[in-house]
Amino acid sequence: MAALQIAIDTPVCTKKEFLRRTGWSQSSLNRAIACGEIPVMPKASAQSAVLINMVKLAQRAAEQEA
Repeated sequence: MAALQIAIDTPVCTKKEFLRRTGWSQSSLNRAIACGEIPVMPKASAQSAVLINMVKLAQRAAEQEA
């Protein structure tokens, strides 16, 4: 069996960048985050930006392929 390799250009990205890359709507992303489908990094403070954990998202995607 071949090993799966995934290259990630950045370990985290903002919601705005994720929306740009995926074409999702803001409401779809907010729902996916609230349901736990999209992993986010813990916020340092209430004013901190929401950062999407691209590493964990890629790991989940790789596990779905197995």
